[in-house]
Amino acid sequence: MTTLPATSRVPVGAALLAGVGAQLVDDVAYFVLPPTALLAPLSGLVAILLTAAAARVVTRNRTGAAVARTGLAVGAVSAGVGLLVSGLGFLAIVLAGLTVLAGVAGAVAGRGLAAGLDE
Repeated sequence: MTTLPATSRVPVGAALLAGVGAQLVDDVAYFVLPPTALLAPLSGLVAILLTAAAARVVTRNRTGAAVARTGLAVGAVSAGVGLLVSGLGFLAIVLAGLTVLAGVAGAVAGRGLAAGLDE
């Protein structure tokens, strides 16, 4: 069995923009559309969902290991920005861990990346 080298470059600019955007879009929505401020108690969960969506968008033209690595980069940037904004409390750290997982899951989910592994 031979393995071929996979190119797995991560688009750094897109990952940074998506991660920062995922954390700050809900805050901008609260400012621009005041009725959305009712979702403020759930802003951590909204940021997790936005991170998964952003990772999915950034990785739409990627294949192989680059998908998971890009999702990891988006999740890590989003989690880092979230920790900088909210502090280092216990709940913030738990949500940061879930944010990193959401970045990878959002990038990988439903792609069928393991379809060719049984050949």
